[in-house]
Amino acid sequence: MKYGKKLLILLAVVLFAACSKERKGADEVAVPPLVRDVEVMVVRPETVEDSFEAVGTVKARKITVLSSKTVGTIVAVLVGEGDHVSREQSLVEIDDRDVRAELQGAQAGLEEATRAIGAAESAVAAARGQRDLAAATFKRYEPLVARGSVTPQEFDEVNARYKIASAEMERAEENLRAQRARKKQAVARISQAQTRLSFTKITAPFDGVVTAKTAEVGALATPGSPLMTIEQRGPYRLEVQVGESRLADVKLGLTTPVEIDAIKAMALMGKVGEIVPAADPQSRSFTIKIDIPAHALVRSGLYGKARFRGGKREVLVVPAKALVEKGQLVGVYAVNDGGGVRLRLVNAGKRFGEKAEILSGLTAGERIVVSGLEKVSDGSRVALSAAN
Repeated sequence: MKYGKKLLILLAVVLFAACSKERKGADEVAVPPLVRDVEVMVVRPETVEDSFEAVGTVKARKITVLSSKTVGTIVAVLVGEGDHVSREQSLVEIDDRDVRAELQGAQAGLEEATRAIGAAESAVAAARGQRDLAAATFKRYEPLVARGSVTPQEFDEVNARYKIASAEMERAEENLRAQRARKKQAVARISQAQTRLSFTKITAPFDGVVTAKTAEVGALATPGSPLMTIEQRGPYRLEVQVGESRLADVKLGLTTPVEIDAIKAMALMGKVGEIVPAADPQSRSFTIKIDIPAHALVRSGLYGKARFRGGKREVLVVPAKALVEKGQLVGVYAVNDGGGVRLRLVNAGKRFGEKAEILSGLTAGERIVVSGLEKVSDGSRVALSAAN
């Protein structure tokens, strides 16, 4: 009996000790240790110089896609992609045998018409002489027949010869007009053939560089089918898209820094050279063409961005060093009135130097940890100063 009482007392002591340890552990979890030497600040809105970026593509100021104006087999391609070309330089040649045969036929027709005109003019001159002679004879016989000096039959013969001579002259003049029309048609055929012949040689419209080539020897060239693309040599433009809400901040002649990532150079100072007045109905954005200075490494098609100033506005900002990145998530260590620390997810916006805009997740007047972030974690407790 005494042994049983001693056992019960021993069990009670063990249970009490265990409960005391559990309460002590619970108290330790509920009240974390105080972390010192961390900086806490109150988040407040600030006025910043606003700006925005517009991205786009570098393009030449003048780009021409060359195509054929006639149907024919390509017999020569004289340049390739990347070649520099000069104005009027021959680039592509198309089979011109049929056109040359047509031109030779038209030239032969012109020569024949020219000879025929010479003969027709001689015939007109002879017919005019015969008509004039018959007319003079007719006029002499008119008063003679009235006086009875010639018989009516003789007068009728003179009159008939006059009419025949007049008709012959009209026929000669008609033939001359026909030959002249024939010559005019031959000249027109020659002009058409020469024009078509010029279509068989594709030349450069200006000094530039070949950026694309689809023409191949043996292929059939057809009107409208692209053969080659030429870009003008010289300074380029960066074409960017700007939303309609930002268009008021962009003016013609405005200078703006331009960055071309591919050339790894310092920002180039560009100037707004053109604002396309029509907006894209899908994106509601406008195309802005920015003239950029010449640079040896600038090429058409490169990615670039321009930065425009957009005035001043008031935003909620925090030091960029206060941001905590967890994968693709961004947060800050928010501190409550008791010094308790909680990781708060936020939506960060633009950077203004060493500060970052907070779009959502924080409100003005809240406290956050801005230094000593490595000492705290979600659930920590920090000491608050009178200033905080």
